[in-house]
Amino acid sequence: MVTKDFYIIGLICLPFFSWCQEGCTDPLAINYNSSAVINNGSCVYDESFYTMAAVSDLTSPLLNENSGLIYFASHLWTINDGGNSNSIYELDTLGNLIREISVIGASNVDWEGLSQNDEHIYIGDFGNNSGSRSDLCIYELDKAQIIDPNVTEIVAVKKSFVYSDQVQFNWPLNQHNYDCEALIASNDSLYLFTKNWLNEEVNIYVLPSHWTDTASAILKESFNSDGLITGASRDSESGHTLLLGYKNNGANLYTCFVWILWDHALFDFFGGNKRRIEIGSMFTLGQTEGVALRNGQEGFVSGEQISSVITIEPKLSSFDFTQYFSSGTMNVADKDLFEPYPNPVENTIFILEKPSSFEIYNSSTMKLVLKGETASNKIDVSVLKGGTYILKISNKNHRFFKINSPK
Repeated sequence: MVTKDFYIIGLICLPFFSWCQEGCTDPLAINYNSSAVINNGSCVYDESFYTMAAVSDLTSPLLNENSGLIYFASHLWTINDGGNSNSIYELDTLGNLIREISVIGASNVDWEGLSQNDEHIYIGDFGNNSGSRSDLCIYELDKAQIIDPNVTEIVAVKKSFVYSDQVQFNWPLNQHNYDCEALIASNDSLYLFTKNWLNEEVNIYVLPSHWTDTASAILKESFNSDGLITGASRDSESGHTLLLGYKNNGANLYTCFVWILWDHALFDFFGGNKRRIEIGSMFTLGQTEGVALRNGQEGFVSGEQISSVITIEPKLSSFDFTQYFSSGTMNVADKDLFEPYPNPVENTIFILEKPSSFEIYNSSTMKLVLKGETASNKIDVSVLKGGTYILKISNKNHRFFKINSPK
């Protein structure tokens, strides 16, 4: 028995066996590897262009400098950036203003980001063009209060923070990497995506979702976004994340883009697939500042007014990025109580949650190969051939690897 166990472990770890091979697992990528079963984040894509659907001009003057966007309770919510009122605005999905809610206990120094988790909405007062701010903060709003249609005022909880690695506060204007306009909130952490004027990359800093006094935002990782990141949105069901931005291509001619991030471990944003989509210019989209997913593929982008040689009205646009996810693969969900173990598996999968119906698909062909009901939190997969599969259970998808028992 000991010899057999050692043999199995060694077999699992040898890289030349197909169920251990890492590589690009997306068939739409240039470097797709049909033998790879573990996505190592190496996928490369052709240059991609997408035409956004125009929803409307945001005609209310209250929305001229909108910055930040979320989709909540079937409506859109936005804020204005620095120098405007300390308000959050509710819109319908056609861009019509429904309600203005004053945020009490807050001041709008430079509001730039908006995000949400199950219980709260977060406003990022972290716009920092000069790089000199020492009063960075995030305001927390209670969703249970804001959803009441009669509410016109809401009290905010102020959460101050500093960047853990910032030691210089005297920079030339827009010549540093400590500006920020995007954040993503989970139930236990806040992820800040910086707007790096100096190198046009993006840094991720992490904060806890609950703290008192002044917290220190810890640098997690960096990514070459090749442009300025101005918004972020994540769909918790699919794990899909979008980063919105724009790039000066010379003579102040700005083009707009979205980075799609998916098929990665939980909140390891740049560890999986990363595909850039060019979505148009500021002439048609405005100054793109907010992005909001309403499911894993569809959502909205908002643009603030541009007042220069010509005036471009603030815009609301929509998108459906289904085509970029319809690659024949199913995205692995965040770990939860239905996470199968052990993985890889020989004969029996165990899950922690109560029994439920399940479906198992071949990861390469996406054909249904097994379905049924779990028995005592177990699924017998001994009939399956060695390879990689997707377990679909309780509307979540989990990849697992089946190995054949050595003879």
